[in-house]
Amino acid sequence: MVAEQSLLLEAGGLPKASLSPRTPRYSHSRWVIGVSCVVVVAIIWTFASVLVQYVFHDLGFNKPFFLTYVANSLFAVNLPLYYGGKYFGYVVPSSRQASARDTLAISAIVAPLWFLANFTYNISLNMTSVTSSTIISSTSAMFTFGLSIAYLGERFSYAKLGGVGLCMLGNSATVFNDSGSTTRDNVWGDLLAVFAAFMYGVYTTAIRRLIPDEGKVSLGLFFGLLGLLNFIGLLPLVLLLHWTQLENLSALNGEILGLLTIKGLFDNVLSDYLWALAMLFTTPTVATIGLSLTVPFAIVSDFIFHSVSPTLVTVFASVFVIAGFVLINVTSEKSEAEKA
Repeated sequence: MVAEQSLLLEAGGLPKASLSPRTPRYSHSRWVIGVSCVVVVAIIWTFASVLVQYVFHDLGFNKPFFLTYVANSLFAVNLPLYYGGKYFGYVVPSSRQASARDTLAISAIVAPLWFLANFTYNISLNMTSVTSSTIISSTSAMFTFGLSIAYLGERFSYAKLGGVGLCMLGNSATVFNDSGSTTRDNVWGDLLAVFAAFMYGVYTTAIRRLIPDEGKVSLGLFFGLLGLLNFIGLLPLVLLLHWTQLENLSALNGEILGLLTIKGLFDNVLSDYLWALAMLFTTPTVATIGLSLTVPFAIVSDFIFHSVSPTLVTVFASVFVIAGFVLINVTSEKSEAEKA
């Protein structure tokens, strides 16, 4: 699918250079910065998940579509920052950067993938615990690994496969643990989290395929246009859902809107920008599986905010996921260093 989209863009005039899956030259400092970005993103994602559950359950505003719409639309704040910086000379686009029109074409491809991944993940948060949803979302590493090998030319190794396998083992243990719950919502929430993980893998691969490094496309312009497309394109659906009472917004107030704005600015605008940098500075597989670092944070947050003590299965699942991240990170850096 990603390859077909790339061919369409190329036929429409997008420079071939911006479609090249080749990565910039490896350097240890870039790798360290990328991994550091992943750690920061993991912290932000964990507390954002707690905030989403607070809005859904404590404030009674169970509107996952509207929440995702607001959060993703806030990417548009990057546009005045980008053009303001360009006007005052703080942002100087290089001659090899894609034009605004070409960047818009890339944003148009990624926007629906991005929204669907976040939307299904937000629904899963309403049906299962932060810990379960977080652990299962790291299943995206499996999908990203396969797609990266198929479309990005990432090297296959049994060590990487073993790391992905450890993550999958942890995810499977979580699903089976929740299947014994007294409510079917937990299982459906887990399945939605798996689908969200698949979509994370798809849009991760699409971004790296279309934006091989930060010098080819301005990330600020890319995210800004993505937010604008989200705001304009999905507004009719928001109004339709309100009119049909599927997501009635009459309960929306200043507190809820403020919390959604905070969630969007930190969990979407800031963390996704850092995550994109992490993916460009390392590899899609490392950046994606690095989000498994949210697992220990999620366990702590569930214990602090919801008085949910981790089960033995959850603890072992966390260990497997973290071990998988370490294994993939080490082997991937070595592989990139050898290619440099």
